[in-house]
Amino acid sequence: MLLIFYLSSLSTTGVPGTKTERFLILKSFHLIEYAVLALLLFFAFLKYRHTIISAYLYAVTDEFHQSFVPGRQSRFRDTFIDLLGIFIGIILIRFIISIKFFKKFVSFPKNL
Repeated sequence: MLLIFYLSSLSTTGVPGTKTERFLILKSFHLIEYAVLALLLFFAFLKYRHTIISAYLYAVTDEFHQSFVPGRQSRFRDTFIDLLGIFIGIILIRFIISIKFFKKFVSFPKNL
């Protein structure tokens, strides 16, 4: 969360490329950041609902934070891109949990 806060404190005016390239670069960062956040939060909570709610609430507060950063804009639509990243993280978690090799070393609650 601190890394996301730090990165969202930086101006994006130095990102090169056309408008479309910049959009794809910056939004892919959203997806990656929030997929990783979802992974980490899940291993803290071991509950999907808590993970999704906490990560999304952080995404909303991060967009609010960006409204105070020069060179950044706060857009509610970005929270939906973050939510997509969160769901990508959840899919990765489900995949990791399903791997039999991984189950030998880590025990998860039966209801996952």
